[in-house]
Amino acid sequence: MAELRGSAFKLGAFVLAGITVLVVGLYLLGSKRDLFSRTMDVQARFNEVSGLRVGNNVRYVGIDVGTVERITILSDTLVLVDMMIRLDAAEHIRSNAIARIASDGLMGNKLVSIEPGEGNGTPLTDEMELRTGKGLDTDAMLRSLGRSNDNVVVITEELRDLTERLNSEHGLIRMMSDSTLMNDVSFVVAEIRTAATNARLLTERTNTIVHDMQNGQGALGALIGDPVTDGRVRDLIANLRSVSDSLLFVSQRLGSFAADLDRPGGLTHTLTKDTTLTRDVKRVVSALDTSSTLLNEDLRALQRNWFFRRYFKEKAKGKE
Repeated sequence: MAELRGSAFKLGAFVLAGITVLVVGLYLLGSKRDLFSRTMDVQARFNEVSGLRVGNNVRYVGIDVGTVERITILSDTLVLVDMMIRLDAAEHIRSNAIARIASDGLMGNKLVSIEPGEGNGTPLTDEMELRTGKGLDTDAMLRSLGRSNDNVVVITEELRDLTERLNSEHGLIRMMSDSTLMNDVSFVVAEIRTAATNARLLTERTNTIVHDMQNGQGALGALIGDPVTDGRVRDLIANLRSVSDSLLFVSQRLGSFAADLDRPGGLTHTLTKDTTLTRDVKRVVSALDTSSTLLNEDLRALQRNWFFRRYFKEKAKGKE
């Protein structure tokens, strides 16, 4: 009984060890796809790897030529990717090739895609570092598609609202079906056409007037094109300028004369502004009036006097 238990324990341990070896072998085969092939180590530096993992494929012109062996973070903006490439495929890859991060389809696993470079390059050697280029960022593409989808939704809603407004009772389509409105629109269009015709005729007439002026025809043409008439007009303008200067001089002299008359001490200022002189003149006039009255009374008294009565009679007869 003890021997049977020992044999069962040994059998179980052997089966467990076999399963462990099988799992480890499958893992190694899965992570080292080119385990039994001759390979070459190649490196590339990327700013980001967008989810690339160890064991993912390396492709050249769309053909799997190796796998990703190791991914190392060098800095916050630089990642080193070590790749194993089969020697039979490395013979066709040149040193000027460009490595990019790509996807296996739109939503597939990330991989390293190697593309031929421009010009002629040297054959690929072990531990060589390839140039890198910016790959297709599917996440950014999906974000852009999401924003585009949101914009399409907004545009669709706005188109729906616009269609509803157009089909409403006061919408454009209903208004276009109104015969009265269409008649008004036709009348407005006819008026615009008439205004355009009048504008064209006015432009033609203006062009004709300008042409006549350039050719010396008409009054304006004679003034512009005839040198004799032009000289006369210039002389007339010169005479008018001379007369204007003379009138300006005379007006200035009159202004000075008026200012002198109105200056304190002048006759006009004395007669119009000096109140003392005015009172004196009024007093003299009043005195002359009184003297004249008294003189008339004295003369009448002399005419009645017997001594001068004969003189006044002879003088009256002489006048007759």
